Amino acid sequence: MKNSLLPVLFLLCLALPAFGQEARVSAALWGAPAPDGDDYILGLDLVPQQGWHTYWKNSGDAGLPTHLHWTLPAGVTLGSLHWPTPHAYAEGSLMTYGYGAAHTLVQRLHIDAQVADSANLRLKARWLVCKDICIPESAELEIGVGAVRQQQVAGHRRATKALQALPEALAAEGRFAIQQGSLHSFLPLPPAWHQNAEELLWFPAARNLVAHAEAVQWHADGSGLLISQPLHPDFTAIEQFRGVLVRDDGKTRHALEIHLQAGEVPTDMPRLSSGSTAPPLGLWLALAMAFVGGLILNLMPCVFPVLTLKALSLTRAESDHVRRIESLAYAAGVLLSFLLIATILLALRASGAALGWGFQLQNPLVVSALAVLMLILGLAMLGWTQIGMGMMGAGQNLTQDGGIRGAFFTGVLAVVVASPCSAPFMGGALGYAVLQPPPIALSIFLALGAGLAAPFVILAWIPALARRLPRPGPWMERLKHWMALPLFLTGVWLLWVLWRQSGWIALTCATLSAGLLALALRQSPRGWQPSARQVRLALAGALALLLAPNWLATSAPRQGADEWQAWSPATVAEARARQQTILVDFTADWCLSCIVNEQAVLADEDIQALLDEHDVLLLKADWTQYDPEITAALAEHGRNGVPLYLLYPRNSGPAEILPQILTKRLVSEAIKRAAR
Repeated sequence: MKNSLLPVLFLLCLALPAFGQEARVSAALWGAPAPDGDDYILGLDLVPQQGWHTYWKNSGDAGLPTHLHWTLPAGVTLGSLHWPTPHAYAEGSLMTYGYGAAHTLVQRLHIDAQVADSANLRLKARWLVCKDICIPESAELEIGVGAVRQQQVAGHRRATKALQALPEALAAEGRFAIQQGSLHSFLPLPPAWHQNAEELLWFPAARNLVAHAEAVQWHADGSGLLISQPLHPDFTAIEQFRGVLVRDDGKTRHALEIHLQAGEVPTDMPRLSSGSTAPPLGLWLALAMAFVGGLILNLMPCVFPVLTLKALSLTRAESDHVRRIESLAYAAGVLLSFLLIATILLALRASGAALGWGFQLQNPLVVSALAVLMLILGLAMLGWTQIGMGMMGAGQNLTQDGGIRGAFFTGVLAVVVASPCSAPFMGGALGYAVLQPPPIALSIFLALGAGLAAPFVILAWIPALARRLPRPGPWMERLKHWMALPLFLTGVWLLWVLWRQSGWIALTCATLSAGLLALALRQSPRGWQPSARQVRLALAGALALLLAPNWLATSAPRQGADEWQAWSPATVAEARARQQTILVDFTADWCLSCIVNEQAVLADEDIQALLDEHDVLLLKADWTQYDPEITAALAEHGRNGVPLYLLYPRNSGPAEILPQILTKRLVSEAIKRAAR
């Protein structure tokens, strides 16, 4: 990732004259006797303009540290360069370390007595300053030895302030170990140091040591802190390094610089509840958002047909007791399915894969299987076969036990078909979840499942509501036939997604599979009793289904209308440098919400005219197939799935995140604000 930014940085450097000659960072050199009376202090003050920042000695995933080149007279020697406590900056999918406000780089200076006051110390300083673009700058400065030697109150205060901004050196050494692809750093600190901290930050000073943007795990006991981070892809073995630990209590930042040597570290320390984890308010808000998102999922076009048929099945239940048992079975199917998906997702992310909500539909095998399932269930609705009706919970001759099984698998099916959808409130909750420890993440997924299961459970447990449902009758058979239509449409849509992923040969195989399985499952008037011919057809259909996703894609990624261009971080950076308004659509072919928004709102003639009027650059980030860069960009904005809509204003301000359900009025007002 870092190497891919170098060409962009090089081009921006070549285009530097187009940005004007005004420096984004002002620099001033000063010197004064050291407050402790030992030699002298040299300080380089760097003051970035608002919104711009320079870099620390370890710039992180990108950037360059400030470089100082001195020309000194004989008899003058310099000590090591000392850096003030840095801040962390998320830049796209990268994490960098630096300074967005005035700061001072400090060096100790020794001047022999025979050096004349008229001698000069000359400095050529170079730094990289970044905002939406990165610009290299430099300054040539000098100061006389006599000015450094002067005993002035202002100089003493300046030196004292600069030294106080440096991290405090910890006398005790830490230890680190490399285990299972992670760096584990042990810092011997008392519990009082990290207790009641609102935030803990750890800045390793060695480059290419850790993957800076990945989640940090914190553990602590009475002996100290243990910090675990994934290793950098370009990691090479080291024997020692330094790091800066920052404690923020909401009022002040306290920083320690610690030297670490390779050695043994404790492995059984309990997880720390602060640091990388969010405060309790964040968890409760995420749980509430997940529950509300699950409720809204029931109204999404991918879930509503399944829920409607299951709710109507309550009217055939023998008693309130049966309704309640079936509702609990349905809820169990929903919750266990969400738990399974969450466990797989978190396990894959822990192994290094960058995945998000709906990741299973990036697998053509899952898409083709789900397409065939939808088509078979549609045939079951028309009476072609009773296979699948038990799963839908709509069979008329089920025993009580069969009804429980049907309710359970209806819950499973509801979760499977819900995976392409991302309802309002749901995206932020899931984006929060995947960055948390597994127990918290799983609780948020369960809250989402609880929201999805809640309407059916409420209907079953409140008899007054259940009695308001229409009584059974011939109309239910007609409704069942009508409900076959959305299932067929869903199946056709999934076949289209498969074609976009794997080409027309895969589409042919999946369609052939659906036809063969339909013939194999054809029910005679005497019921379904499989013959040898039907078994052969079923096996042939299963083989065609397995072959469907094994063909390479033969079509280009979907871009929609001609005016949409492919998204990339470099394209965004170049457009922002031109001060152009940008609309980014994070989408996927398997996301029904995305397609509805695009066709009903973004493709509207009035919206298109407004976009043209304000010269809005339209970028589409297509997540139909796995793309780690898009996954990282979603995570950067607190999302774990699509849709996501980013509107970058013309004046280089932060991007506005639009709601997941768009309206023409909302989009038009946002465009006008961004184009001011």
